[in-house]
Amino acid sequence: MVTQSFVKELAKIVGWENVLFSKKDLLAYSYDATQRQEMPELVVFPHSTAEISEVMKVAQRGRIPVVPRGAGTGISGGTVAIKGGVILELSRMNRIIALDTANRRAITEPGVINLDLQDTLAPLGFMYPPDPASQKSCTLGGNVGENAGGPLCLRYGVTSRYVCGMEVVLPTGEVVDFGGGVEDIPGYDLRGLLIGSEGTLGIATRLI
Repeated sequence: MVTQSFVKELAKIVGWENVLFSKKDLLAYSYDATQRQEMPELVVFPHSTAEISEVMKVAQRGRIPVVPRGAGTGISGGTVAIKGGVILELSRMNRIIALDTANRRAITEPGVINLDLQDTLAPLGFMYPPDPASQKSCTLGGNVGENAGGPLCLRYGVTSRYVCGMEVVLPTGEVVDFGGGVEDIPGYDLRGLLIGSEGTLGIATRLI
């Protein structure tokens, strides 16, 4: 159960303006496109990997469930807080950090809207093939969590084919890197394990 001291700890990390706990606010984050509804106890908006790491450390000490969320457009219930706890809302981490068209690479934060990346690439003569039906509102982090596809996946494949690497915060708060800037990193494909895991294994905070 979320306590007042727990809320204060999280507010010290992200600021009070980035913590929601009133019933009317929580209601907006209690469902996704499945329409299943479960009330979280708290919604937190981090702005950096460091903040997410600290939030996860505090949550683990208190054994509080944490559910990462993007735009809530998924149709599998992956962002529904079925055990209460904290919704970790990543939509404010929405920067396209770098574009390297020569090597066909983009580095983004998880809250970037799918269509925003498409619109940024189009004038440069490039595209990002995974195109979920909700691409006007869904986030790249959510696409990774769900291994999203779309009509173009029949020709080009789904999200897992296009994510080369990611920075991930584990439930312990540890920050690790899986994959990298090339298509086939030697060793175990832990990147592939994370894609489609709906945030149950870790929280992607930077995507390549």
